[in-house]
Amino acid sequence: MIMPLANARDKRTQVIWGIADFRYRFKREPEGMWLPETAVNTETLEVLAENGIKFTILSPVQAASVRKIEDGGQWHDVNGAKIDPKRPYKCVLPSGKWISLFFYDGPISADVGYGGLLHSGENFANSLVRAFTAVDGPQLVNIATDGETFGHHHRHGDMALAYCLHFIESKNLAKLTNYGQYL
Repeated sequence: MIMPLANARDKRTQVIWGIADFRYRFKREPEGMWLPETAVNTETLEVLAENGIKFTILSPVQAASVRKIEDGGQWHDVNGAKIDPKRPYKCVLPSGKWISLFFYDGPISADVGYGGLLHSGENFANSLVRAFTAVDGPQLVNIATDGETFGHHHRHGDMALAYCLHFIESKNLAKLTNYGQYL
């Protein structure tokens, strides 16, 4: 379901069902929720936060502006996918609740899905590692693509992904993590 097109009741139902399904399958509470097509609006974010969801994943083109909350800084335009996807962002909602937003790396994600990056697990790994920048503090290089990319759309794409992760881990090029642990 494309959440912004749904009414408030259906949004709540979808989130509650998603949480129940996660609990059933994994025997624990979900921390985040990846929405279909990363489609979101403020009401959807409110429903996620009301239900204890701590984060969601968005496309970099969905970001409009950012600012430092601590010092009440000025808003900076990040339209056109100019947001730094290597860090989470805190979205303060009208209700006063908040949710963390992760923006995936658009160019690398597109290269995985459409640019042939899955032809070589080592090239895939190197592409991810090159995305880190020389700044202090933690960084997260993350991508998003359809699960069917790894095998259905790209034969042996699952093997390229497995080798990519093995290559990064065995050469200690980065620490593999997930969004919840990163937060």
